Amino acid sequence: MKTKRERSNLDRVVSLYLTENPDILLSLRAGVVNVSKLALLIKGENKELNLISIRAALNRHLERRSSLPWKEDADLLLKKSKVSLQDKICVVTSKSVLSIKYISATFLQDSIVYIVDEMKTRIPHSAQGVSVETNVSMIHVLSPREIESTPGFVMRITHKLYSRGVNIIQLISCSNETIIITTKKDSTLSYEVLTM
Repeated sequence: MKTKRERSNLDRVVSLYLTENPDILLSLRAGVVNVSKLALLIKGENKELNLISIRAALNRHLERRSSLPWKEDADLLLKKSKVSLQDKICVVTSKSVLSIKYISATFLQDSIVYIVDEMKTRIPHSAQGVSVETNVSMIHVLSPREIESTPGFVMRITHKLYSRGVNIIQLISCSNETIIITTKKDSTLSYEVLTM
């Protein structure tokens, strides 16, 4: 029988493996992973571990996660949120500050990323040091203030979109607003996923 210290170390190894492989972690949480095969993968990288012990650690991990209400709380908050879809959007990246109207601006170390409504702003396509990404749409999620005390909300949104094969181009979350930029072809699916 394993000591508490050995079990704690094993749980750490399993947790680290899942953290380094988020696609497997999300699939495990969704219940679409064969735990025995996953245990074999982990054992392949950790020869000294016992296969049965790894399976037990995976099951403990699942039990701990299923007892946490974050997923249900995040889903409930998403249902209370106002979700809107906007086309005619582009993402403008510039090395310097631009004098344009924008929906959102993110100041990075070496550039500024603007989310712009094409109908309200003249886009400086030919300016030096400016790149423009078109053919995108914006999903805007306006949530009640309880978002500030609801862990896992953005993770839940990204997981819902990831599980449907949607690539998020930009994601901005500030206070009770979340802005997601996707390709136009993924926009309707994204909207449906977040409003179902």
